[in-house]
Amino acid sequence: MARNEIGDGGSNSKSSDSFIDRSNVRILLCDNDTKSSDEIFTLLCGCSYQVTAVRSARQVIDALNAEGHDIDIILAEVDLPMTKGMKMLKYIMRDKELRRIPVIMMSAQDEVSVVVKCLRLGAADYLVKPLRTNELLNLWTHMWRRRRMVCIA
Repeated sequence: MARNEIGDGGSNSKSSDSFIDRSNVRILLCDNDTKSSDEIFTLLCGCSYQVTAVRSARQVIDALNAEGHDIDIILAEVDLPMTKGMKMLKYIMRDKELRRIPVIMMSAQDEVSVVVKCLRLGAADYLVKPLRTNELLNLWTHMWRRRRMVCIA
Protein backbone atom coordinates (compact mmCIF):
# COMPACT_ATOMS: atom_id res chain seq x y z
CA MET A 1 0.00 0.00 0.00
CA ALA A 2 1.25 3.45 -0.84
CA ARG A 3 0.37 6.21 1.59
CA ASN A 4 0.68 9.98 1.71
CA GLU A 5 0.14 11.71 5.03
CA ILE A 6 1.38 15.19 4.06
CA GLY A 7 -0.91 18.10 3.22
CA ASP A 8 -0.39 21.84 3.05
CA GLY A 9 -3.54 22.46 5.06
CA GLY A 10 -5.09 24.49 2.29
CA SER A 11 -3.70 27.75 3.69
CA ASN A 12 -3.46 29.26 0.21
CA SER A 13 -6.89 28.05 -0.90
CA LYS A 14 -9.83 30.25 -1.81
CA SER A 15 -12.51 30.77 0.85
CA SER A 16 -14.89 28.36 -0.91
CA ASP A 17 -12.20 25.67 -0.89
CA SER A 18 -11.45 26.17 2.80
CA PHE A 19 -14.85 24.83 3.86
CA ILE A 20 -13.12 21.54 4.60
CA ASP A 21 -9.39 21.13 5.01
CA ARG A 22 -8.58 18.58 2.29
CA SER A 23 -5.40 17.59 4.13
CA ASN A 24 -7.66 15.93 6.73
CA VAL A 25 -9.63 13.91 4.14
CA ARG A 26 -8.48 10.31 3.78
CA ILE A 27 -9.02 8.64 0.40
CA LEU A 28 -8.64 4.94 -0.33
CA LEU A 29 -7.64 4.64 -4.01
CA CYS A 30 -8.06 1.33 -5.83
CA ASP A 31 -6.78 0.91 -9.37
CA ASN A 32 -5.07 -2.22 -10.66
CA ASP A 33 -3.32 -0.34 -13.47
CA THR A 34 0.01 0.89 -12.08
CA LYS A 35 0.40 3.86 -14.43
CA SER A 36 -3.16 5.07 -13.88
CA SER A 37 -2.93 4.56 -10.12
CA ASP A 38 0.33 6.50 -9.92
CA GLU A 39 -1.13 9.39 -11.95
CA ILE A 40 -4.28 9.59 -9.82
CA PHE A 41 -2.26 9.22 -6.60
CA THR A 42 -0.10 12.18 -7.66
CA LEU A 43 -3.16 14.29 -8.55
CA LEU A 44 -4.85 13.49 -5.22
CA CYS A 45 -1.70 14.32 -3.26
CA GLY A 46 -1.43 17.55 -5.23
CA CYS A 47 -4.93 18.38 -3.96
CA SER A 48 -3.62 17.84 -0.39
CA TYR A 49 -5.64 14.68 0.33
CA GLN A 50 -4.23 11.86 2.46
CA VAL A 51 -4.13 8.87 0.09
CA THR A 52 -3.77 5.14 0.57
CA ALA A 53 -3.42 3.26 -2.72
CA VAL A 54 -4.23 -0.42 -3.21
CA ARG A 55 -4.43 -2.60 -6.32
CA SER A 56 -7.38 -4.95 -5.75
CA ALA A 57 -10.89 -5.19 -4.38
CA ARG A 58 -9.58 -7.65 -1.78
CA GLN A 59 -7.07 -5.05 -0.57
CA VAL A 60 -9.89 -2.48 -0.33
CA ILE A 61 -11.88 -4.82 1.92
CA ASP A 62 -8.76 -5.58 4.00
CA ALA A 63 -8.04 -1.84 4.38
CA LEU A 64 -11.65 -1.17 5.35
CA ASN A 65 -11.56 -3.94 7.95
CA ALA A 66 -8.30 -2.55 9.36
CA GLU A 67 -9.00 1.19 9.23
CA GLY A 68 -12.52 1.70 7.87
CA HIS A 69 -13.37 4.25 10.54
CA ASP A 70 -10.43 6.37 9.30
CA ILE A 71 -11.37 6.33 5.60
CA ASP A 72 -13.50 9.18 4.29
CA ILE A 73 -13.82 8.35 0.57
CA ILE A 74 -13.19 5.35 -1.66
CA LEU A 75 -12.14 6.07 -5.25
CA ALA A 76 -12.22 2.78 -7.15
CA GLU A 77 -11.79 1.50 -10.69
CA VAL A 78 -14.87 -0.21 -12.15
CA ASP A 79 -12.77 -2.46 -14.37
CA LEU A 80 -11.01 -4.51 -11.72
CA PRO A 81 -10.35 -8.10 -12.84
CA MET A 82 -13.32 -10.49 -12.84
CA THR A 83 -15.91 -7.71 -12.26
CA LYS A 84 -14.54 -7.23 -8.76
CA GLY A 85 -15.20 -3.47 -8.86
CA MET A 86 -18.97 -3.97 -8.93
CA LYS A 87 -18.81 -6.79 -6.36
CA MET A 88 -16.76 -4.58 -4.04
CA LEU A 89 -19.32 -1.77 -4.40
CA LYS A 90 -22.18 -4.18 -3.53
CA TYR A 91 -20.26 -5.48 -0.50
CA ILE A 92 -19.65 -1.97 0.85
CA MET A 93 -23.25 -0.84 0.32
CA ARG A 94 -24.63 -3.91 2.15
CA ASP A 95 -22.54 -3.22 5.26
CA LYS A 96 -24.20 -0.80 7.72
CA GLU A 97 -20.89 0.63 8.92
CA LEU A 98 -19.10 0.81 5.57
CA ARG A 99 -21.89 2.33 3.52
CA ARG A 100 -21.33 5.64 5.34
CA ILE A 101 -18.19 5.97 3.17
CA PRO A 102 -18.93 7.48 -0.25
CA VAL A 103 -17.68 5.25 -3.05
CA ILE A 104 -16.77 7.02 -6.26
CA MET A 105 -16.31 4.71 -9.20
CA MET A 106 -14.07 5.57 -12.14
CA SER A 107 -13.30 4.10 -15.53
CA ALA A 108 -12.20 4.97 -19.04
CA GLN A 109 -15.65 3.67 -20.06
CA ASP A 110 -18.31 6.31 -20.39
CA GLU A 111 -21.16 4.02 -21.39
CA VAL A 112 -24.41 5.18 -19.84
CA SER A 113 -25.34 1.62 -18.81
CA VAL A 114 -22.14 1.23 -16.75
CA VAL A 115 -22.60 4.63 -15.11
CA VAL A 116 -26.24 3.91 -14.24
CA LYS A 117 -25.38 0.46 -12.87
CA CYS A 118 -22.76 1.94 -10.53
CA LEU A 119 -25.12 4.67 -9.33
CA ARG A 120 -27.94 2.17 -8.78
CA LEU A 121 -25.60 0.00 -6.72
CA GLY A 122 -24.91 2.97 -4.46
CA ALA A 123 -21.90 4.80 -5.91
CA ALA A 124 -21.84 8.46 -4.90
CA ASP A 125 -20.44 9.45 -8.29
CA TYR A 126 -18.82 8.14 -11.47
CA LEU A 127 -15.76 9.77 -12.99
CA VAL A 128 -14.47 9.15 -16.50
CA LYS A 129 -10.71 8.81 -16.93
CA PRO A 130 -8.45 10.58 -17.46
CA LEU A 131 -9.29 12.42 -14.26
CA ARG A 132 -8.61 16.13 -13.92
CA THR A 133 -7.51 18.09 -10.89
CA ASN A 134 -10.68 20.21 -10.82
CA GLU A 135 -12.79 17.03 -10.46
CA LEU A 136 -10.64 15.81 -7.58
CA LEU A 137 -10.51 19.11 -5.69
CA ASN A 138 -14.18 18.71 -4.80
CA LEU A 139 -14.23 15.02 -3.82
CA TRP A 140 -14.61 16.09 -0.19
CA THR A 141 -18.17 17.26 -0.97
CA HIS A 142 -19.27 13.62 -1.26
CA MET A 143 -18.02 12.96 2.27
CA TRP A 144 -19.71 16.11 3.55
CA ARG A 145 -23.05 15.21 1.90
CA ARG A 146 -22.95 11.61 3.14
CA ARG A 147 -22.27 12.74 6.71
CA ARG A 148 -25.16 15.21 6.55
CA MET A 149 -27.47 12.44 5.29
CA VAL A 150 -26.41 10.15 8.15
CA CYS A 151 -27.06 12.92 10.71
CA ILE A 152 -30.51 13.66 9.25
CA ALA A 153 -31.58 10.00 9.07
